[in-house]
Amino acid sequence: MKIFRYIIKACRWARGSVVFAALISFSLYMQLTQVKSKQNVADFLFSSIFYLPQSAASFVFRIGNLSKENTLLKNENARLKLEVDLTKEYAIENERLKRLLLFENQWDYPIFLAQIIGHNPGPYMTTVVVNSGSSDSIFYGMPVFTTNGLVGKVTKVFSGHSMVQLLSDPNSRTSVISQRSRVLGTVFARDNGEMQVQVSSYADLVPGDTLVTSGLGGLYPKGIPVGVVSKLEKNNTEVLSSGNIELLQHIESLEEAFIIRKPANWIVWSEN
Repeated sequence: MKIFRYIIKACRWARGSVVFAALISFSLYMQLTQVKSKQNVADFLFSSIFYLPQSAASFVFRIGNLSKENTLLKNENARLKLEVDLTKEYAIENERLKRLLLFENQWDYPIFLAQIIGHNPGPYMTTVVVNSGSSDSIFYGMPVFTTNGLVGKVTKVFSGHSMVQLLSDPNSRTSVISQRSRVLGTVFARDNGEMQVQVSSYADLVPGDTLVTSGLGGLYPKGIPVGVVSKLEKNNTEVLSSGNIELLQHIESLEEAFIIRKPANWIVWSEN
């Protein structure tokens, strides 16, 4: 251990001696060299001493400018992206409204375009609110649909808005007919939100069949698309069988809908 300590002391002494010798040599060089050479050496040392802090300051300044430019570019990029997104949304909305206007000419009844402004709370959407009411000649029982398919019917009317009962409401029942086989059935929703169709166990109905309103019941005009059969398990021991259907108009994507200004042929009032 003592030898190790001696070695460390010797290294420290040697390092100090080297620095001292370097300073002595530099002093002798400066005394013996010419004035011009001294000036060159002094300029070199001066520029070397001040170069590092100047370089650091310049680097910090450039970083600050880059940070400002980066922030400005980010803001400009966000603004341009918002403009692009809005342009896309306007184009989509314009195309959708064009389809709605063309679709209006296909019906014998006058129709009214209404905006969806609210819906019921809860895990399953069963009603929506539209921004049209009695002041727009909207009445109870009028059918509501889109270019994709049936949505439901008006059940409550106020001056400036109305409530629409959706097909997904478990209390709703809709008479339908198969476009292919002309088999009659009834579309309804289970409490878990699953859409089903009920038909005779001996009916000619298979997955893939499209169901449209039958015109029975005095409420919906005949031929409005409702849904497509996705699964059907027939029970030959029972009179009726049920199957799953996929609605053509997805309720969660509703933004606007048509209200057909068609009074119901008759209304069955139930007493509680």
